[in-house]
Amino acid sequence: MLICCMYVIGAILPHTKLFGGVRRFFELGERFIQQGHQMIILTPEGLPPEWFHFSGKMDRLENMQQHHFTALFITETVFINELLLANALLKIFYHVIPTAKIDKILQHKEITIFVNSTSSFEYVKKRYGIELIKQIGGINLPAQTKDLHQPEDVFTIMCYGRLSRKKKGTRIVVKAAEKLHRLGYPVKLLLYDTPIDEKSKQLINNFHPKAPFEFVLNHPVDKNDELFKRASVFVAVERKAGWTNTAAEAMASGIPVIGTDIGTKDFLIPNETGIVVKRYAYFVRKALEKLINDKALRIKLGENGRRKIEAFSWDILANNILAFIAQKIGNKS
Repeated sequence: MLICCMYVIGAILPHTKLFGGVRRFFELGERFIQQGHQMIILTPEGLPPEWFHFSGKMDRLENMQQHHFTALFITETVFINELLLANALLKIFYHVIPTAKIDKILQHKEITIFVNSTSSFEYVKKRYGIELIKQIGGINLPAQTKDLHQPEDVFTIMCYGRLSRKKKGTRIVVKAAEKLHRLGYPVKLLLYDTPIDEKSKQLINNFHPKAPFEFVLNHPVDKNDELFKRASVFVAVERKAGWTNTAAEAMASGIPVIGTDIGTKDFLIPNETGIVVKRYAYFVRKALEKLINDKALRIKLGENGRRKIEAFSWDILANNILAFIAQKIGNKS
């Protein structure tokens, strides 16, 4: 579909800290801008993120009425009143928190609802008996993936290091790695995070696992693939997630992924694109042992995973959203 007019697209966010639902709109915004549209992000403070170079416009939420939007997004129901009062042709709630209650949203037929993953789609269908509009993804696709054929002296186990959020499952991965280390396997933990507050920083400073490890802080988001390519495997065992972006990024970098079915249903196919496990250290350890001892399987999962995840790039997602906007406002080719 040819998009012939400039759109003014906006998003109301609670802050600009590095969370998946926040990063989504900065990544999408850059794609919208590249296609000649305008992107405006509104937050209470109106300050740009420290972790992302955003070429769009930031503004304070209190200035919302100064803007006229083609489409305006929210991801949290706390901003429903602002969305309803906004000067916007399309008002969209993007369902990115898997168990978010949307009762208030459903009371307003003028609000369109997107969903960012099959996990969230199924949750809403089961709870509310409705099917939302799928806008699933996205992910950056590095041009070069890891060469899994090269020998490795150390098996590097990578996971997200957000210790302050137990639902991320970091401690489960650490426990599995510690057991492997005690059993004599040449393993190393590779963790990464951009601390969001003082509590996060303190937890990282006090982190001393009983296995070799490296904790990378404040790594540039646009260079995440360089970090992932240092790993032999990525493990994601989240308890609650819609779209597990960390696992998707690892898959895009060409490394095998171990994960639960939480937040990964769209791309983690058991024994084809990754290994699906229950959320316990024992099952994570057994899956890791399987990969350590089977290089051919590592290569298969890494290559298949990369092919699978390519369908969920930010570029494809941005184009899908722009096509939806065009259809809704009557700008058809």
